[in-house]
Amino acid sequence: MSKAFILIPGARLPSDEADQILASMPDASAKALESLGEGTGQVVPQVLDAGCYRRAPHLVWLWRVLTRRNSPPHEAPWRWLSMGGREQAPELWCLTPLSLDAEGRVLPQRPQLDEREFMELTFAIEPVFLKADLRVQIWDTSWFLTRRKDWALIAAPAMALPGLALDEAPLEGEATGEVRKLLAEVRDILAAHPVNEARRTAGKPAADALWISGGGHEQLFFPPTLIRSVACNDAAVRGWANAAGILLERIGKDTGRWPEAPQGDVIAVIEDLYPAWLARDWEAWARALPEVARKAASYREDAKRFEAGDVLLVAFGETGAATLAPAQSSFMDKLLRRKTSVATAAWCPDRYEGAAR
Repeated sequence: MSKAFILIPGARLPSDEADQILASMPDASAKALESLGEGTGQVVPQVLDAGCYRRAPHLVWLWRVLTRRNSPPHEAPWRWLSMGGREQAPELWCLTPLSLDAEGRVLPQRPQLDEREFMELTFAIEPVFLKADLRVQIWDTSWFLTRRKDWALIAAPAMALPGLALDEAPLEGEATGEVRKLLAEVRDILAAHPVNEARRTAGKPAADALWISGGGHEQLFFPPTLIRSVACNDAAVRGWANAAGILLERIGKDTGRWPEAPQGDVIAVIEDLYPAWLARDWEAWARALPEVARKAASYREDAKRFEAGDVLLVAFGETGAATLAPAQSSFMDKLLRRKTSVATAAWCPDRYEGAAR
């Protein structure tokens, strides 16, 4: 019997705020949230990462399920390839520009540099990385790094940084001290660079800092995944799916339906709640719920095409997930067609050890 997995990053609320947020939510949002638990009967908790990926545990889940690897997710090679870059033999890392607020916290919006600004900043920062045996790679107006020898480093993904003080963003591994020193040197260069001064004067987000993350090598994964189709807006996740053996025509973006594929297990990722969850903007989070519920219902209906006997909704929080699984129905439940549902209070508050407080 095949399964359909509907993943929702940012679906769980900090436990000490959950009651207040849920009580003040508009009726339409509350009904949408409640509908996510319909047709389920049990909650299965799972802690995925309390370290660098603590604010993006859905990436850990997807990496492990698609690639069958227990290492940290390798994002950079597939983000590079998704832009049209050619395969790189050395280890490849993302180098992401960030805008910071007055307190040094990462802002949600990233600076959108034009070609002139991008090249001027490239010439300014490149010598710093060359001294560290790193080579800056560029594609359009995006930076990457290559390194001949693999780095002993795990870094928080750039997508999980908004709201964090950059100095506190998680890094792990022997190279942590080296990398923090490198990033601090680059930050000093960017602070006084004319490109950023001009952007600040014009009221545009400046490239105040850079972040290194997602390092790894492009590879094909064996044995191939048993997943038949993936719907996700994240280019790296779609790249993992293809490298794990799923044909490109069976991989698509989040539309509420999966691409055509043979019967079997399928995965959809609905990311609409995630930006507001990172920002702790609970009004925006509530406003996004009706569309999330609509998509989830659409995927549940579409799962019938794949003869998915079980539809599992995986709600992610700070360090892990609560999987809302079908109930173990009794004979009388089936006979009377009784509908089951897991109450919002049973899964939405994020009570895992180490979760956001």
